[in-house]
Amino acid sequence: MLLDVIFTWNELKNRDMSGKTLVVADVLRATTVMVRALSKGAKKIIPQESDQAARALYTTLQEQGIPTLLCGEKNGFKLEGYDLGNSPNEFTAKKVRDKTIIHFTTNGTKALAASAGAQQVLIACFSNRSAVGNRLSEWRTQPDASILLVASGREGMYCLEDTVCLGSIAVSLLGPPDGSVELTDAARSAVDLFELYRGRLSDMVKQCFHGRYLESIGLGGDLTECVKMDKTQIVPEMRNGQVVLSG
Repeated sequence: MLLDVIFTWNELKNRDMSGKTLVVADVLRATTVMVRALSKGAKKIIPQESDQAARALYTTLQEQGIPTLLCGEKNGFKLEGYDLGNSPNEFTAKKVRDKTIIHFTTNGTKALAASAGAQQVLIACFSNRSAVGNRLSEWRTQPDASILLVASGREGMYCLEDTVCLGSIAVSLLGPPDGSVELTDAARSAVDLFELYRGRLSDMVKQCFHGRYLESIGLGGDLTECVKMDKTQIVPEMRNGQVVLSG
């Protein structure tokens, strides 16, 4: 099995994704929120690339009588008229159970849209990283399997926290050095970064560029929540443009 990493979703434009399994991480905060919402009983999440598209779909589903929440952010801030923003702790069972969530964010939902050509797209964050690793381990014995770990990044730029998260998933896959998992240099660098910050993820996320930005706009409380590891065993995946529980 070949394990590769790319550092922003923009790099997908130059990749052949046919036949590949992709794992997308946007730690701050889109994929963390998606995992949280589904773990609290949300029915499904429909990512949108624009605020306009999100509002239009929300209106359509409301008119059809489908219990729906409009959620997300632009530049970190909850948009006017949205039911919820993009902070994990907003997504409680009381608010989201059995609801369809329309989700628009600055970076993460664009990363998912760019992944549409892949055979399979899994949703990852720190809270389900071991579960994702376990899911990917099914391909360890398949030498032709190709797994691409995708860091969302921020507005086309590299994000430390996404890469560290993907490194943590790669570490969970490695197991004994039997040659069944081959790492590209990019994947190896992600592993090295995770090993560097293992045990001090809270410090890492507070020091990284995006973490400092969220702190500056009053959302610092989200940071430690977004780096809690192995809090759930769910592995969401994209199916026909919707994020649902796999299985």
